[in-house]
Amino acid sequence: MEAAEEVRIVGIWGMGGIGKTTIARALFNRIAHKFEGSSFVCDVRENSSSKKDMCTLQERILNDILGECHGYKIKDRDQGAGIIQERCCRKKVLLVLDDVNDVSQLEFLAAEREWFGSGSRIIITTRDQHLLSYANADDKYRPALLRTNQALELFSRHAFRKSSPPDQYIDLTNRGIQYTHGLPLALKVLGSFLCGREAGVWGSALDTLAKTPSAEVFDTLKLSFDYLNAFEKQIFLDIACFYKGEDVDNVTRILDSFGFDPVIGISVLVDKSLIAISENKLAMHDLIQEMGRKVVQATAPNSRIWELEKIHDLIKDKELEMVEGIVMPRDRDVDLNQSASANVFKSTKNLRVLDCYGKFTSCEPSFLPDELRWFCWSHYPFSSLPVAHMSKLVGLQMYRAEIKHLWKGKKVYSTWNPLSYFASEVSLNKNVSLKFIELRWCKSLTKFPDVSAAPNLESLDLSFCSNLVEVDESVGSLKRLLYLDMRGCYELWHLPSMLQMDSLETLILTLCESLRRIPEFSPCMVNLSKLDMSHCSNIKEVHSSLKYLSNLSYLDLSYCSKLKNIPTLIWEFKCLNTLGLCGSWKLGKLRDNFQSMESLKELHIKSFHIHALTNSCYLRKLYLYGPLGNDDFPKNLHGLSSLEELHISCNPKLVQLPESISHLSNLRYLVIGRCNGLQALHGFPPGIQRLTVQCCDSLEKIEDLSKEYECLNKILISYCPKLLQDGKNLDKMFDLCFLKKWAAVDGGFNIQIPGRIIPSWFKEQQNGYTIALKLPPNWQTQIIGFAVCCVSTTWIRDPGLNLIFENNEMLVSKSEANIIDEIIQDATDWNLWTGYIPYSLFEEFHGDNDNGFEGEDWFHMSQGNLVFEIPSYISEYVVRCGAKVVYREDVASVDLQTIPFVSSFHWGWKLTKDEVTNSFKCQLSELLVSNSGN
Repeated sequence: MEAAEEVRIVGIWGMGGIGKTTIARALFNRIAHKFEGSSFVCDVRENSSSKKDMCTLQERILNDILGECHGYKIKDRDQGAGIIQERCCRKKVLLVLDDVNDVSQLEFLAAEREWFGSGSRIIITTRDQHLLSYANADDKYRPALLRTNQALELFSRHAFRKSSPPDQYIDLTNRGIQYTHGLPLALKVLGSFLCGREAGVWGSALDTLAKTPSAEVFDTLKLSFDYLNAFEKQIFLDIACFYKGEDVDNVTRILDSFGFDPVIGISVLVDKSLIAISENKLAMHDLIQEMGRKVVQATAPNSRIWELEKIHDLIKDKELEMVEGIVMPRDRDVDLNQSASANVFKSTKNLRVLDCYGKFTSCEPSFLPDELRWFCWSHYPFSSLPVAHMSKLVGLQMYRAEIKHLWKGKKVYSTWNPLSYFASEVSLNKNVSLKFIELRWCKSLTKFPDVSAAPNLESLDLSFCSNLVEVDESVGSLKRLLYLDMRGCYELWHLPSMLQMDSLETLILTLCESLRRIPEFSPCMVNLSKLDMSHCSNIKEVHSSLKYLSNLSYLDLSYCSKLKNIPTLIWEFKCLNTLGLCGSWKLGKLRDNFQSMESLKELHIKSFHIHALTNSCYLRKLYLYGPLGNDDFPKNLHGLSSLEELHISCNPKLVQLPESISHLSNLRYLVIGRCNGLQALHGFPPGIQRLTVQCCDSLEKIEDLSKEYECLNKILISYCPKLLQDGKNLDKMFDLCFLKKWAAVDGGFNIQIPGRIIPSWFKEQQNGYTIALKLPPNWQTQIIGFAVCCVSTTWIRDPGLNLIFENNEMLVSKSEANIIDEIIQDATDWNLWTGYIPYSLFEEFHGDNDNGFEGEDWFHMSQGNLVFEIPSYISEYVVRCGAKVVYREDVASVDLQTIPFVSSFHWGWKLTKDEVTNSFKCQLSELLVSNSGN
């Protein structure tokens, strides 16, 4: 705020009640004296509804900055804007525009930076991030929801006039704080309301709030909703009632079926702080969700039904004409007590979405409304479905349904097709709206019917319909189909004779074990980019029409055990990036034609086919499956000069790592799995960064990895029981100098090996899956990272961490006696994991609100405790944890010149915000290597 001499615009944005005005006012009071003039314009939205009101705000700004003695009287907004520019352009001013909600307000109050003198600061508070983009704000700040300790103090100051609650109010206080979910306005309102009231009254008041929210909080939050357009309101209410926590792509498809324009609509809701998107899931504050649901209950009480009690009312045949959506609770254990009648949907004339499961009706529905756009019914217990007449249906989703006949209704007869009179199945009426059909794990379905009446179908998913035998010929002529998935259809043997799908991009046939032939491909199928036929064990040949798939980038023929040859045309594909040929045992010797496939980056083959790769300099990833002894392994792998990843698996003849692998100078990632004859590992490539060794029963020795391979920073060794006998070299991987090396260059590392003793240099150790580190005052200037370690009773694939910052002395761990020996004596099952997380990872998110990292601003916390927690899905296997703070002084003695520069890694830490717990999730993620796209 103080450094630059240019005019700067700073935006503070966020949901209503988050504290934007409070922050702006505190900042204004703190720095106003440093400017030649200042003005804090409150409630711009509320006070600018008319031209006269805008003129009044302009007068306020001029009189504040220039002095009341000027007594400006403005009658025209354009005149006022000109006066502000003329009189303020040479003054260093501080101007706060509070609660701006429309760009027109900025146009008349602070349209250009040139209106103000050098060094001026314009602070804008708003609920709409897009407005700050329009204003070209230099900085944007999004206030966080309060952490537990902050919420406790704010609530206590309003409820008890002190920083903490009396002992008899602790439980009630925690209940109140839980209700507010860290929203400052709700904490103030609730605390003030309960102030001075006896403890016995609190419980009743909190019960009432759970049913009827505070009017002040409700009205504040609803302001953002009131300024949405009609479609945006519909999208918001659907998310509040149905789709919080759901995948944003799936919800977008559903909302689009209603004609709501969800792509721009969801973007607007994000900008206005009504929702957030975290890990591709829709997130919404509980109080905002409650506000949205109250709006529905007040304005259209039966339009959206999401509560079990309401569904019970539905079953009792109440008035249903206003119902637009029924979405059952996601808890599959809820009990409907009784099912609805078969004709329950006859009166739901306006129903557009139905999402239910199980025996929602007592027998097969006799009717579904014409307005229904999205139908989702998991575990549907009946054999057919009355959807053939529904001309507006866009999406049909069924999972583990007992359906045998997809369409049910009156037969559709055709005057031009006499055979239709003898048709045994019901046809679908003309439906140009139907785009998505998903029938996954429907084991009673034996034939997929005629869909020629749905020409706009875009996605068809029949995966794991294990008794599906036949797919109708009409599917092969769907011109707009983009995605066709029939994986796991084990009995499927009859497909359309020819595929003439102009738009198809993905075709998945993996595990279609009964399929004996692949359909012929039409020359029009140039858009197909992915073809997966792996595990089609009865396919003997691939049709020559494969040549028409000129843009194919992914082809998998792995484990087609009867496939005798590969069409020579494969070598001519110019776009093929990934090719799978492993497990196709009857394939003869591969031709040495790979050098012509410049686009091929990933190849899966049987191990003995490696001799065909004498000149495959473009290859980046190679997967070798099956037996090949050390004597048979190529002595020279120079033809694989660009290889970065090598996976060797299911090779019982391999005794040690072939020497030729050590000369692969660009190899960064080596995986060895299920090589039960492997006895020793040494001689890795010098630039290796990642090593994974799994299920090698005979492996006894591995060389010291801590010093020889300077780039190695991720090691995973599991299910190698004999390796514990070579404990000396395993222990070296946990040497403190290994940690210091990577900490000194601000890099992460991750190691998991057999073991059960946490290294002694982890001073803080504790039984269980949670541990906390006490951070010293002004820790931000001293710390460079954190090391974490845990012992588990099983191998854990890429364990993640939950992290939260707290000011609570009780959280600081105490070292306890190691109880591992008391639990299990079998050392072969134990795994020891440690990881180092650079502090710079958190600094990257400081002040950057475009990454969804909304809440935890650790940079203003003077001291506290950092809590590390193993996620719940693996915590039951973790018996002990250790943690260590790494300080700058710890690595001062490290000679940086001895550590090689690594331009890119195959892995990294990914940091995300958990909206529910207000904590961080730290997870391992795959990264692209810098030259992999060459």
